[in-house]
Amino acid sequence: MAQAYPSRIPTETGSRVWTASALAGLVAGIAMGLVMQFVMNAMPLIGALVGQPTVVGGWLLHLVISVVFALAFAAIVTRTSLSRYGRTTLGMVGLGLAYGAVLTVVAGWFALPIWANAVGAGPLPVPMVVPMGIVTHLLYGAVLGGVYAVARGTTESKPTDEAKMTA
Repeated sequence: MAQAYPSRIPTETGSRVWTASALAGLVAGIAMGLVMQFVMNAMPLIGALVGQPTVVGGWLLHLVISVVFALAFAAIVTRTSLSRYGRTTLGMVGLGLAYGAVLTVVAGWFALPIWANAVGAGPLPVPMVVPMGIVTHLLYGAVLGGVYAVARGTTESKPTDEAKMTA
C-alpha cells in the first residue's frame, strides 16, 4: 500500500494570489517602463518585436510581458520551497530582486536580442549586456516583490515564530 506523504511546502491558491501578481506586474512594469522610455528610449525597440516600432506598441507589449512574468513569479514563490522566504514584505522584495536578476540574464541579455534579430529589428549582440537594463530589471523585481507582498496581504515586518521554526 502506498503511503501518502503530506507536502512540506505550504502553497497558496485562489484568485487573491493571481490578482495580486497581475496588479504587482502592472505596477512594476510601469516603473520599469518609465525608465526604459525616458532614460533608455527603448520602447520603440520593444514594440518592434511585434511589428509595432512605436512607443505605444512598446508599452503594450512591455505591460503584457510584465504581467506574464509576474504570474510566473507568483507561481514560483507560492508553490516551491522559496515560499518560506516570502513570508515577510522584505523577504518578498528580496525574492523579487533575485527574480529581476534572473530576468536580466534570460530576457534582457538573450531573449530580447534573439527575438529582435529574428524579426529584423536588429542586429543586436547576443548576449546584449546593457548596464541600465540590469538596473531596470532589478527595479522591476523589487517593485514586483513589494507590491505583490502588500497586495496579497504579506505585510509582516519580521518572520513569525512558525517561520523561524521551519527555516
